[in-house]
Formats: sequence, C-alpha cells, structure tokens
Amino acid sequence: MIIAETIIYVALIIALFAVCDNRYSRRYYVPLKVVCSISFLVIFFINYYYSAKLGLLVWALLACFVGDILMGLYNTYMRKQFMALGIIAFMLGHVGFLNYMCRISHRTSVMVYIAPFVACFILLWMKKRYHLHMGSLLIPCVIYCYFVSTMTLKAVECALNGLTLLGVAGVLFLISDFTILFLYFYHFSHIKNKRAVHYVNLATYYLAILLFIYSL
Repeated sequence: MIIAETIIYVALIIALFAVCDNRYSRRYYVPLKVVCSISFLVIFFINYYYSAKLGLLVWALLACFVGDILMGLYNTYMRKQFMALGIIAFMLGHVGFLNYMCRISHRTSVMVYIAPFVACFILLWMKKRYHLHMGSLLIPCVIYCYFVSTMTLKAVECALNGLTLLGVAGVLFLISDFTILFLYFYHFSHIKNKRAVHYVNLATYYLAILLFIYSL
C-alpha cells in the first residue's frame, strides 16, 4: 500500500512540475496544487483514520493544506494578502509538527528554542546581501523563520535519538522554505533558473510532508 501511495503521490508532483512558471500556470497550477495537497491528506487518513495517532498530525497537515492553497493563489495572482495568510497557515503547521515531535520525545533541549534567533539574523543578512524584495512581509518572514528553524532543530534532535525520518523531513522543510526566499523575493534574470528553484521547492516540501506522515 505504501509503495502504491508513494508512486501516485510522486506522479502528481511531477504533473505539478509541468505547469510551473509557464503558459499553463495560470489555468492549471492552483488546481493541481490542491490535488497534490489533498493527496497527502488522503494518504494520512487512509493510514491513520482508525489510529490513536490521528490527532498527532491532523491539524498540522490541515494547516499546510490551507497554506498550499494560499501560496498557490499567490504564485498565480501575486497578491501579498495570499502570501501573508499563507505564512500564518504554514506557521501554524510548523507549530503542529513541533507539538507532534515534543509529544513523542522525552525531552527538548533549550537550544531548540534559542538557536533559531541566529537563523532570523541570517535571514536579515540574506535580505541585504541578495537584495530580497520582501517589503511589508519582512516582519512576518522573520517570525516565520523562527518557527521553521525551531521545528527543524527539533526534528534533528529527534533524528539524533533514533527517529531518522523526522530529521530528514525537518531538513527538507527548511530547504523548501529557503528556496521560497528566492522564488518569491528575488528577481531572476532567466525564467529557467526560477523554474529550477520552483522544482526544488515543491519536491522538498511534498517529500517532507510524506516523511512526517510515514514517521507516525
């Protein structure tokens, strides 16, 4: 079952690649992104609907689902309201993943909550160094950076304690969000470069979600 689910899931992601940053994007990108996001919810409910583990991840995944739709709308219509709401949705998703990992682990190092401040300063440096055009979204992005970094550090801590899938999922999520900085705030001189970054963003994000689900 897991193999079949994964094959279908990957096929949907490849289909999404086909409508990234080209003439098909405006018509097909959001619908296909919704289908991809529904697919990870379907995989989750198929595997855990009757399980006591259902409550561990359900609201994190639902928040990511909403965030997916909002970011898809932003990618198509370029309205900052969609981006701002998407940031909030994904922030709630990361809090959900963090809550899940804290509940299944014995303890959490205080550094998981302190070290992310360093990531926030790195983000501010990157904004200046690479001329990232964040505008009014700078503060929400810095706050979001704290939460995704906290989630990633907790995932790495879990991996060091034997929960390898969580570590990989957390790092992939961080890579995905790192690419978003360039995907949405950097001016590419060639569309092919932007499309390549978009592929990395989608691949790392959807794989991270799948690994979180299979880590239960």
